[in-house]
Amino acid sequence: GGFMRFPRVRSIHKYVSLSFLALWALQAASGLAISFRADIDDFFLGQKSVQTETAALAKTIETLQSEGDEISSIWISGGRDGQYDVYLDRDGESRTVRIDGSGARIRDRSDANRFSDGAIFETLTQFHKSLMLDSTGYLFLTISGLLLISNISLGLVAGRSQRKRLKAFTKASSVPAAAALSGWHWRVGFWGAIPALCIILAGTALTQSDLLANGLSVEQKTPESQKPAPTHIVDLGTAMDVALGEYPGSSLVAINLPSENRQWYKFRLKAPGEMPRLYGATRVFVGLDGTVLLDHDAANSAPEERVIESLYPLHTGQIGGLFGRLINAAAGIWLLFMIALGVQLWLARRRGQGATKSPPGGE
Repeated sequence: GGFMRFPRVRSIHKYVSLSFLALWALQAASGLAISFRADIDDFFLGQKSVQTETAALAKTIETLQSEGDEISSIWISGGRDGQYDVYLDRDGESRTVRIDGSGARIRDRSDANRFSDGAIFETLTQFHKSLMLDSTGYLFLTISGLLLISNISLGLVAGRSQRKRLKAFTKASSVPAAAALSGWHWRVGFWGAIPALCIILAGTALTQSDLLANGLSVEQKTPESQKPAPTHIVDLGTAMDVALGEYPGSSLVAINLPSENRQWYKFRLKAPGEMPRLYGATRVFVGLDGTVLLDHDAANSAPEERVIESLYPLHTGQIGGLFGRLINAAAGIWLLFMIALGVQLWLARRRGQGATKSPPGGE
């Protein structure tokens, strides 16, 4: 129909692009900066990879608690092996404490710190995920992501009908600047569009993953509290060994400690056979008496659970291992390059229009 004719599509493509350009550039740049955030942070922190000794790790965590720190969760750094970040509240101040698998304390920083001590990566991550605007940011990024997806698709549609002419423009030496740029814009765009669309689609879905999970009836079950509470309570080290023993060959990803309304230890593991990702999706709940109350085997997730669990590895490229992460970084560079080419193209066309409108003898 008339809507899909090239001039109309190109016009829509141009104005949508110009409206959201700065946001897309910031999203691409921040995504690129954090694609290897853990590796870079751990490299500059300078700690060697270490084996995780459950008893030593648990002892340091319990010592922090005994000193009055209220721990919300513990996560692997995602960089070198045996590096853990403890997220806690100390005297009303949020802090992140880095410890290693042998229990050594390495870094202790306030979350009010936005840039030094590796905090820059956390700041960039929060910006990339929600623009630092919480739920408003998520909604805005959903709209922005959908517009970017439609815009890349429009660019492919608009250029496809003229692909031979556009390819010729990139090789000819005497074509106007705008035509040459248009040729390169489509040619470069064509090669990066499919991986970029996959990454942006997964990222857009991630901004509304709770809604998507509800729609697919996926819920993360939690155990019932044990009544009455057991008289003998196992320590964290023992609970950790129980969880890891459920999935031989697995590694620890995250720990949530018991609280008044959660009478269990929750462990997140990266288990053999599950989808490739830095942070595994296998979960084990261990009761205060040391028994396994509930678990989720991510290697055998139901199809609808697999959809939700695949969003993060798809968006970050982790689903393809190191190669996938490099493709992901390349897609970020591609988007920045396409934005720069697009701006140049717009300026060249404006200059061209200005030249045709100037009066005879005008500059």
